[in-house]
Amino acid sequence: MISNYINFCKIFIAFLLLLFLVDVAQGMQDSEDIVITQKRGSDKTSKRRGKIVDWKGQSLTIHSTGRDREINNDEIIEVQTPWSQAYLDGLAALKKGQTRIAIGQLEAALGVETRPWAKRIIRAHLIDSYQTIEQHSDAVKQFVQILAEDPNTRFLHLAPLPWTGSGNTLVEQAEKWLEIKEPSVQLIAASWLVAGPKRDQAIKLLDELSRDIDARIRFQAIAQLWRTRTNVNAKQTEVWAGLIQKMPRALRAGPLYVLANAQSQCQQIDQAIIGLMRIPILYPEQRSLSAAALYRSAGLLHNKGQTKQANSLLNELISKYPDSFWAQQANQK
Repeated sequence: MISNYINFCKIFIAFLLLLFLVDVAQGMQDSEDIVITQKRGSDKTSKRRGKIVDWKGQSLTIHSTGRDREINNDEIIEVQTPWSQAYLDGLAALKKGQTRIAIGQLEAALGVETRPWAKRIIRAHLIDSYQTIEQHSDAVKQFVQILAEDPNTRFLHLAPLPWTGSGNTLVEQAEKWLEIKEPSVQLIAASWLVAGPKRDQAIKLLDELSRDIDARIRFQAIAQLWRTRTNVNAKQTEVWAGLIQKMPRALRAGPLYVLANAQSQCQQIDQAIIGLMRIPILYPEQRSLSAAALYRSAGLLHNKGQTKQANSLLNELISKYPDSFWAQQANQK
């Protein structure tokens, strides 16, 4: 009897907690949102107050002063909106490098969040977090969910592509992804299949995607094709570097990593290190790539005999991204 009563109390408390979280989420829905914008070429910022209706593709829609207004992503500096405590705790954990704790908090936040556009932001954080600890399959699941709601998503730069390794861990799953006739998913599938028995088919698909109508798909497909090149010369790396400068800023981190690998093969070690260090400095929000870049830079510095500088980068890696695969590799050294 006592055991049954205790179990009943536990279930009742869990039910009350769920009701509380739902009430909190509903309260967030009724709160005012603020979108801070700045037009290109202007120093003046503006605030738009209202309720965010959606945030898809290349624009945000906010209901303000009695009507819906669209704001281009390029003009958005900051979005202020109420978030659940789980989401805030997740971001705090990420800042401390506690990726696994952050994933738990973000998943909890996803469970109580009711705004579709806000859910996609949470999923974006989960994508990079899963990649940081090498759970690529989970990252792909979150990315595919975003695509299902927003095919022209602004989070395309977070597509779980194998920029940093041989990319053979998801070959079996990637074969199934080929059946999804969505360019972004096809890009992911082909990129992982490059390291498997369907390499030729994957390269052919990447070549087709390198001519896609979406420039973002084109650029990423081209950079993935670079990974398949076994013999690269200095002149080619210069061409690649020029093309990276033409890419949207958010897409450059992965291609920079591939370029650095090619530069190191051509004995352009200093250029490779500079390119790699641009990743954690300019794209710190892409944590998985930042961690990999720090590790790779440390290796190149060590090979040059600059042990002190190399150890400094390894310590930075372990400090900022302690849960990452690359920090584990650094600890072994």
